[in-house]
Amino acid sequence: MATVQKITLPANTATLIIIGDGRRVALQGGQFFIGGSNVDLDNGMFISGGREFIDLGNVALGETIYAFSDSENFITIFYYTTIL
Repeated sequence: MATVQKITLPANTATLIIIGDGRRVALQGGQFFIGGSNVDLDNGMFISGGREFIDLGNVALGETIYAFSDSENFITIFYYTTIL
């Protein structure tokens, strides 16, 4: 089962996008950086891909992920679980 969340990422602002709850997470969006609360153009992992899904794997309970972009951007976050 999947849950989808769409987030508007304002320009030049580190924005909390994920608070982990153990589910698997994938991202889709334009060009942005992800990282900790201090993420910016010089500090974070660069993500580029409007059509590709970026699979972050399972995000641990309470783990936080922030995003940053130098222009307004939109990110779609997919939370999903699998039943074995």
